[in-house]
Amino acid sequence: MKRRDLLAAIGAGGACALLASLAGAQAAYPTQTLKLVVPFAPGGGGDVLGRLLAAKLSESLGRQMIVENKPGASTVIATESVVRSEPDGHTILLNVPLVVQTATMMSKLPYDPVRDLVPVVDIVNSALWMAVNPQKVKARNLKEFVAEVKANPKAHSYGSIGMGSTTHLFGHALNESAGLDMVHAPFKGSSLALNALMGGEISAVILDFVTLKPQAAAGKVRLIAVTGAERSTWTPEVPTFAEQGYPGLEMLTWAGLFVPTKTPPAIVARLHDEVARIVKEPDVAAKLADLGYIPGGMPQVKFAQQVKEEKDRWGVLIKKAGVKIE
Repeated sequence: MKRRDLLAAIGAGGACALLASLAGAQAAYPTQTLKLVVPFAPGGGGDVLGRLLAAKLSESLGRQMIVENKPGASTVIATESVVRSEPDGHTILLNVPLVVQTATMMSKLPYDPVRDLVPVVDIVNSALWMAVNPQKVKARNLKEFVAEVKANPKAHSYGSIGMGSTTHLFGHALNESAGLDMVHAPFKGSSLALNALMGGEISAVILDFVTLKPQAAAGKVRLIAVTGAERSTWTPEVPTFAEQGYPGLEMLTWAGLFVPTKTPPAIVARLHDEVARIVKEPDVAAKLADLGYIPGGMPQVKFAQQVKEEKDRWGVLIKKAGVKIE
């Protein structure tokens, strides 16, 4: 055999071996119990979503997926634990835009969210609702709320799911545009922020619908505004921030899955395809709709690009707000 033919044969053999290896990795995966790391306390929107997804993935992947709650440090604790895990697809992170927002806020972040994580799939997209405690605040809309806060300087605060989170930055933007002096109170998840609102510790929150829905239905909290370009079909009676004279809060938030860099592409593809299929199943889509979520499932490459772009976009807003965590 000529040397050129021999090299060609070796190259073809190597390519076949690589394809076989990738196929084998996907076929064998998973080989053990899977862990879904959720960076929020139990009971909030992220936790509810994580448990719904874990149950469905346990069925479709044929291995149990457990949920591990690791709240704190604006999702850094949970994210770092996944970054440091084996890149074999058995430890998966559920996170929200905070995964990239922290990169601007923290000068000593122990990882680079773009370099050290692979965005797998967006699970859901969602608007956010501003809610008040009707026992503490009389306002029934944003105009009345602004007037009430201005009438009582240094008496009001708002809660978020963490420093530099979307909920924090939206509250900061409202302070800036309306000339308010609300103090920011960060919590380790939406359920804890809601508890503080119900307990009268804070005046308002900007949170997801799944967290607020039961208490809103019971009349224990009042929804006065929603983010997005138009009213939500889940709460058509609640006007947007823009409708009420405060534009700039049109961005939707999202939740997605991430795995460590160097996770085999075949495993990333398998996880993406499973989740993209699951969120569109009629029973899951109905459940997500009931929780106020819009099913995700965009192509993996597109989601990865979105995450990268949002890191830059949020970076500008965070620097403008002067948010820093040391």
